[in-house]
Amino acid sequence: MNKDFVTKNRQIEILKNTILSSWLIDEDILNEASKLYYDNPYHNFLHVLRVTSYVLLLNKNDFSPLEIRSLMIAWLFHDAGHTWTAMELDEFISLDYFRKTMDKYPDFLIDDSICRHWIIWTVFKNRAKNKNKYSKIMSDLDVWDIWAWITEFIYYWSLFALELWVSPEHYYVEVEKWYFKYLMSIDKFIMISSEAREVLPNSLKTIKEFYNIPLDKKLSMFETLKKEDITLDEFREKYFN
Repeated sequence: MNKDFVTKNRQIEILKNTILSSWLIDEDILNEASKLYYDNPYHNFLHVLRVTSYVLLLNKNDFSPLEIRSLMIAWLFHDAGHTWTAMELDEFISLDYFRKTMDKYPDFLIDDSICRHWIIWTVFKNRAKNKNKYSKIMSDLDVWDIWAWITEFIYYWSLFALELWVSPEHYYVEVEKWYFKYLMSIDKFIMISSEAREVLPNSLKTIKEFYNIPLDKKLSMFETLKKEDITLDEFREKYFN
């Protein structure tokens, strides 16, 4: 496949530092995880680091340090081996990568059950029947994380168009309408967990804000994100400050 976009390496470094500053994740494990990701437009190491960092925002009164660490490890490996156009059983591949990597670190304490339940959850798409507490939280964050704020939404989500093999015009006009309806359906019938809502309280508001941005400005932002190694703060300064 032709790689016609620029990886956001500087934003990756920012998120790596955020995660390592928690002292819950070993730098060697973080670096091992990074080697397991293809340079995809969206399902890449940047996506993984971003959602991993959200775990640090969970209410510390509700989770032990071991639970937080285990959820972070689950996130680091949840899309390992993910192909540009997702293949069947990608998640089983991710689980295998998780096991092989963590076997190298037998003294690194995690709750294996938490990690297994989350990584394997994405194989079984029926969210309503999922009763595992950790899987619910993590699946919510995986679906809703892109809607944190309007800047984060556009910065992280836009290049997904390249994975879908559609034009940015089609993506912004058609795909996001479908996705908005999907999110509304989840909000109505499969309530997002209270823990995830605390982390991402603006999800539905963000997509409504997105509708008010003119298409030509969205396309300009898309080209910037496609061509530049721009950080989130620089992107925010350029288009939203």
